[in-house]
Amino acid sequence: MQDKPEAPDLLDAIADFLMKEVLPRVKEDDGLAFKTLVSWNMLGVVGRELREGDPLLEEELTGLMELLGENDPIPDRYSEKLALARRLNTKLAEKISDEKIGPDNREIWEHVKKSVRDKLAISNPRFTLD
Repeated sequence: MQDKPEAPDLLDAIADFLMKEVLPRVKEDDGLAFKTLVSWNMLGVVGRELREGDPLLEEELTGLMELLGENDPIPDRYSEKLALARRLNTKLAEKISDEKIGPDNREIWEHVKKSVRDKLAISNPRFTLD
């Protein structure tokens, strides 16, 4: 593994290449142009996840653990954090459903809204909930 350029920078370079070099040459082919744009978008998502995903995931896990009374340590590996977040989000969804928790429970709904905002900041930063 090299120190420079870092993975997000490499993804940015590939995305730039797709938009500046490839897309102009394939714009007449609707299918290929669409796939190029989708690829460009996916590179952006992966780049944002590499840059910003870990701290946002840690915040989400901390909030989930507080809401659910979990005391296990947060794993170090990103893939393990993702698995834990999936498990705890499922548990929270079941709690909301089973206990018929409504919007009057500010603590839970503020956590859910923040989690959705953070996920959208990675997948589609132009989308807003406001």
